Amino acid sequence: MDLEDLMHVHRGVAALARGLDPADWSRATPCPGWDVAAVVRHLVDGEQAFTTSLSGVPYDLAAVYAEVEELPDVLLAEVLESAGDTLREALAVAGPGSYPSGLGPMPAPAIAELRTIEALTHGWDVARATGHPLEVSDEVAERALEASRRFLLRLPPDRTPFGPSQQVDDAAPAADRLAALLGRRPG
Repeated sequence: MDLEDLMHVHRGVAALARGLDPADWSRATPCPGWDVAAVVRHLVDGEQAFTTSLSGVPYDLAAVYAEVEELPDVLLAEVLESAGDTLREALAVAGPGSYPSGLGPMPAPAIAELRTIEALTHGWDVARATGHPLEVSDEVAERALEASRRFLLRLPPDRTPFGPSQQVDDAAPAADRLAALLGRRPG
């Protein structure tokens, strides 16, 4: 996975968000307790936090959350797209070494993988909630699935950011298999 994969997923999720109807923002998602607006805000939070981290400064997640919570739903698609662009720019110029993250210090390529997985999974959540398509290639989703498997093996035992993996047909699209791996029920 690389910045091209992240850009591909960002563009797919941004296009999905731009195509939402006003009523879509309040629809329940596969993330318990989160509607579409909350999921998109979560993506914006992550992009902004990691952009700060890539400047070498530990991020204040509470401050990022507070800022994003104030955004009206109608601006979320635009802000999401801008936050993705800014994150990719920061990743493109990030030097070697590790940067602060909620999972401990991470090198920039690992952050790119993590953000690709996060955007794809939550884009899948939004697509499922709204019935709108998420246009992401199966090849990119397959790489995100493999990266997720590697991340799960390295996750500290006290960290459980995902629900238990769910059963899914091996022939299902890669995005559905990724969603199932991370606790969603694709069927």
